[in-house]
Amino acid sequence: MKNIISSAAARFVARASVLTSIAVVAVALLAAEEAHAGTTVDIDLAAPVVSRHDVDIDAPLSTVWAVQTNISAWPTWRPTVTAAHFDGTLSAGSAFKWEEGGLKITSTVREIVPQRRIVWTGPAQGIFAVHVWEFSATGRGVHVHTEESWSGDVVRANATTLQPMLDGALGDWLTRLKQVSEADSPQRQQKTQ
Repeated sequence: MKNIISSAAARFVARASVLTSIAVVAVALLAAEEAHAGTTVDIDLAAPVVSRHDVDIDAPLSTVWAVQTNISAWPTWRPTVTAAHFDGTLSAGSAFKWEEGGLKITSTVREIVPQRRIVWTGPAQGIFAVHVWEFSATGRGVHVHTEESWSGDVVRANATTLQPMLDGALGDWLTRLKQVSEADSPQRQQKTQ
């Protein structure tokens, strides 16, 4: 009888050790995931092409965010975007496809804080881009800050040509985001009625 109890106790201790090990691993994985979820993704400051732009928009934050994150609608207000498609809910890891300036791009969301920040990355014909968007509510509407870096051999070889292209593209994007957001703004619509 003593041997049976000893054997049962040994099996119980072995199972408890396995369960404890599994629990420790699960807690470690959750902690790593939470730590990663709080990680801020930034542009590559050492990239050969870096561009930063800002705009103030007289519209509610919810309107500006909705316009910017409705990826499938980009071609309706950004003439240089000839196609854009995304179904689902934007989250870290989601990917969307779009075409701009003849480039077919698949971008992956790397960070998202709804109505505050979205970051995506994507390769296109030898260019690796990191694009950061930040949105801050102001007394009159929203301040939008965007910055993007381009790296890769193609960029290093053509930085003097690509820098003004990126500057122009981001400036145009912000101008159009402002126009569309202000036109869609409930504040603007009330003023015109």
